[in-house]
Amino acid sequence: MHWGDLATVAPAALSSIIYATLQASFHWRFTRHRLRAPRGEPSPLGATPVVSILKPVAGVDDELASNLESFAHLNYPCYELVFGVASHEDPAVPVIQAFIAAHPGVRARLCLTDPGEALNPKVAQLLELARRAEGSVFVISDANVRVRPDYLRSLLAILMRPGVGLVSSVVVGTGERTLGAVVENAQLGSFIAPGVVAAAELAGRSISVGKSMAMRRIDLERVGGFESVASVLAEDDMLGQRFSACGFVVDLCLDPIENRNTSCSLMRTLDRHTRWAKMRRALVPRCFAVEPFNSPLLIAWLTLLFSPTRLALEVWLFAWMLQSLGTFLALRALRPARSNLLLVAAEPLRTLCWFFCWLNAYSNRRVAWRGNAFYIGAGSELVAADEPSSVRSPAR
Repeated sequence: MHWGDLATVAPAALSSIIYATLQASFHWRFTRHRLRAPRGEPSPLGATPVVSILKPVAGVDDELASNLESFAHLNYPCYELVFGVASHEDPAVPVIQAFIAAHPGVRARLCLTDPGEALNPKVAQLLELARRAEGSVFVISDANVRVRPDYLRSLLAILMRPGVGLVSSVVVGTGERTLGAVVENAQLGSFIAPGVVAAAELAGRSISVGKSMAMRRIDLERVGGFESVASVLAEDDMLGQRFSACGFVVDLCLDPIENRNTSCSLMRTLDRHTRWAKMRRALVPRCFAVEPFNSPLLIAWLTLLFSPTRLALEVWLFAWMLQSLGTFLALRALRPARSNLLLVAAEPLRTLCWFFCWLNAYSNRRVAWRGNAFYIGAGSELVAADEPSSVRSPAR
């Protein structure tokens, strides 16, 4: 093989090794979990503390009513639902009120939160919800997730282990009916979830995912409370880092919860994952810089673009088959009862969309979220877009 052929094959070969290692780590940990606790069996609990499920809500997410309905049937004896909205005019208010009225046996209430309490609008809601909560355990749960009846038992079975301070859930996207939802759910299932699990297995660092997190109230106070992450975008990961710095174990629950994405547009998906990309760049800039090597198909795309030869096309076909197989196996593990062929078929498009988001993360540090515009600094520190800051400087 001469140097030209080696230059064509080597980048995709390296990327394939990295990709296969990450996928193998994901499946290794997932398989061990399934063997220890077969799906469908309730998690054993030595204690059942009162759990407050904190739900910060902003707008009507896909299938919000059905998502909330899943929380009315939890197999746990003592929990409450504390909903928060930043305005009585929020369109989600009637949906929440209807849920509360339909389930008088479920302890649930709706609170008005003050958006001025924190720069991060979600944390601003959590601050008020924590004050209103009565439980000794907090579970943060986004409005766009749907859970199984054993949801709390799975989280608490891990949280109650010695030394554990924070537990978050693996998230899988479901319900796709539009192209944007297909790309969104493929990204969650083939890239985000395996990456989170592999990071915990290979690097020993559990990445906290804010869509579903559990912690004791007293431990949260020890690490500084929600106030300590009031001015960062990645409040979930930074909160996990604070728990780790205080000597707590940050763990991962491998019983997936559903993030319902049914009818979003492709532009909405690109906007969301561009924001997440900018957040990852702010948190771990060196890892983010080499992130494209997690995708052999992307490397093959680039190789084919710059060297349109027969060998480059063969490399692309190999990378496509490898990544399609990896996607199929990951989705089968995460959502076994669903058809995943459409998401597997969308893998080339998903890869290009993800690369677009990755590139866009280097264009600027500005993000828009929940009607607010921010600039992101190191550690995902937020600065309101209308405030002067060196974060805006192109040199940074």
